[in-house]
Amino acid sequence: MALLSFLFITSCTEPRHYQHNKPFIFKSDVTLHSDLKKNARQQLREGLMNQMDDSLKVRTVLAVRIRPPFFYYRLSAPPVFDSSYIGRSKTFMTALLHSQGYFQPVITDTFRIDTIRKGRAGGQQRVYLKFLVTPGKSLKMDSVGYDLKTPELQLLALENREKSLLKKNAPYSIPDISKELDRLLNLYRDNGFYKLSKEDLYAEHDTVVAALIDPNLDPFEQLELLDSLQKRKKEPTITIVIKQRAPKDSTHLMKYSWGNINVYPDKTILADSTAAATDTAKIDGYTLYHTTNKFKLPFIARNIFAKPGTLYRQSDYFNTINKFTNLGAWQQVDVNVNERNDSSKKLDANVLLYPAKKQSMNVDFEASRNETDVLTTGSLLGIALNFGIRNKNAFRESIATSSNARFGVELGPNIIQTLQASLSHSIFVPRFITPFKIKSEKNVTAPRTIINLNTSYTDRRKFYSTRSINASWGYDWSKHNHSWQYVPFNFEYTWTPVKTDSFITLEEGFPSLKQAFNDGLIIGQILGYTTGKSIGNTQSFFRAKLEESGALFGLIKNLERGELRRFVKLDLEYKYFINYPRATWAFRAYGGYGYVYGKTGDTTSEYNLPFFKAYFAGGPYTMRAWQVRRLGPGSSTVFDRAKKPIDRFGDMKLEGNIEYRFDIGTIAGIKVKSALFTDIGNIWGKTYDADMKPLDSTEFNLSRLYTDLGVGAGTSLRFDFDFFMIRLDWAYKIKNPEYAKENDGWFRGIKLNSGQFQLGIGVPF
Repeated sequence: MALLSFLFITSCTEPRHYQHNKPFIFKSDVTLHSDLKKNARQQLREGLMNQMDDSLKVRTVLAVRIRPPFFYYRLSAPPVFDSSYIGRSKTFMTALLHSQGYFQPVITDTFRIDTIRKGRAGGQQRVYLKFLVTPGKSLKMDSVGYDLKTPELQLLALENREKSLLKKNAPYSIPDISKELDRLLNLYRDNGFYKLSKEDLYAEHDTVVAALIDPNLDPFEQLELLDSLQKRKKEPTITIVIKQRAPKDSTHLMKYSWGNINVYPDKTILADSTAAATDTAKIDGYTLYHTTNKFKLPFIARNIFAKPGTLYRQSDYFNTINKFTNLGAWQQVDVNVNERNDSSKKLDANVLLYPAKKQSMNVDFEASRNETDVLTTGSLLGIALNFGIRNKNAFRESIATSSNARFGVELGPNIIQTLQASLSHSIFVPRFITPFKIKSEKNVTAPRTIINLNTSYTDRRKFYSTRSINASWGYDWSKHNHSWQYVPFNFEYTWTPVKTDSFITLEEGFPSLKQAFNDGLIIGQILGYTTGKSIGNTQSFFRAKLEESGALFGLIKNLERGELRRFVKLDLEYKYFINYPRATWAFRAYGGYGYVYGKTGDTTSEYNLPFFKAYFAGGPYTMRAWQVRRLGPGSSTVFDRAKKPIDRFGDMKLEGNIEYRFDIGTIAGIKVKSALFTDIGNIWGKTYDADMKPLDSTEFNLSRLYTDLGVGAGTSLRFDFDFFMIRLDWAYKIKNPEYAKENDGWFRGIKLNSGQFQLGIGVPF
């Protein structure tokens, strides 16, 4: 792998079009001496790097040539080095450190010039520049207070004090203080203070400590202040008090309320000289002016948050814009607020809505490559044609409908290996449709009722054909950074009307395969939850999904003893990312388990999830060192001894992934990226042999977890086109549970050409 990396990519930098016999920056760096934690230190270092003058930054591009290494970094037309820009950069760095509460930072610089002779034209005078930064001690906030002259502003600040962004013992930060002032301003504007501005508020600092970070203070005076402060405290702190400036305009301290609210639901961006007459309607205090019947007027009125005669709230303004934007039936949404020219302190608003094109149609041609078929090995090329029709304003209430038809084939050794066809229709209603009113609906973002209907047909030639139908009724909504999905009714029915003799032979050898491919009826519910947050240069995401079938309808004996599948299935996923300017550490943990408790007939207990709900491992998005559905279950080898390779399914799955993603450069406008990755995991499930004897090695057992886990590792080349990414992965089986009896399966049979290639679209997680 190291040899391949050297042949294709090198870290060397080659200058081009430089001025001969004149110095230019070849490498510049910042070394930070600090006891900060790793992430905080890296973040501060990156901030300091950004403070360097542009002429001191090294800007390289990835280039390609026809001899090894084929890819290299090129430094093109670097500017002539000017040492005066070093002092300028140090000034910028000092200002950044002061803004983050570091007093008395020490910044030194060193540079050297290496001359490299290159032909008759002259040599390269390469400048190596380094900044050594010692930030010093960071100020901590000792206390945060509010001293506002206007009683109502002071009361609001104290009532919402727990939401303050400034905390005791937190590092002093000018950006955080600015954010706190923004928070207070939003709070006041949500309580009628329409004209209050950020200039009306300010943060007062402890006079002694604040002087330490004053860039205009004489250094000797600063040392004297520091000496006196350090005598008082070894760990310097600062007191911050939010205060109010004397208003330049008395109206800044007056409260406003909503006046007339006029709505124009069908405005046109371009003026129409033949525009139709305007009709006027009054609904719930709103005045609506419309020229068409594209929208139901009560629907428009109930989606406006601002109410005539109520106290002005800035959130009403933004919520109205966001609501109509999210509805999707309008291409542009504007809300103009105007103060009346009298003493009423009323604000009139015009809600201007510009409709989008109602219907659209798309035709897509799709090509994909799959390493394996469901039951046979082969390199399959799939092609499909997709037709879609979308309506953004069905029933004149911004109800979106989507109808799609897909026709595809997979090509293999027998030319047409698989035929596939599907039809689907979805309805998205931008509100909850329930038998009872939900009072909190206005407090959530983008509530929807979703109705899905679809059917599909799959013909696996020489093996089997399946049919499936699905209908569901559900809801989704979000609040802050939390998203929910609840499907109270989910109906699925999948059956296999045709099974070939060769497929039946496989089922006879593996009864669990036969049970997985039994006709299956699912009637149940689904609950999903996702959340995410960003802190500094880190991001985290959590997803949970709970699905059940047969909990209620399984009480009907004829269904329970028939084709109804009864199970409860839980999926949990956590992802964590650490982002750097040109690289990312990505971590993922996943766990899934399905508990099966139904019966077929009067006595036969089910022990496997149906194949269309089961877990699998292997492929471009999971355990990449294995082909699709070729890992597990457990450390069993029974499937590997079969005459024909068989896809493996399980009722439980554990997986962990680690990736180090990094940028290589840009070629012809395409971002080229790479990654090093490790995948760890497997699936487990009850499996019986032809004599109905259970195979212990396929079921999960905590004492066998180490033995059963598979480990893969590899590298990736990725071409990012912004709107999609092509991913080429190459991975090796570092620990193969199939050979658990031989050194626990570690490094068994690894050769240069024994890796697994995966073609994927987008990142794996």
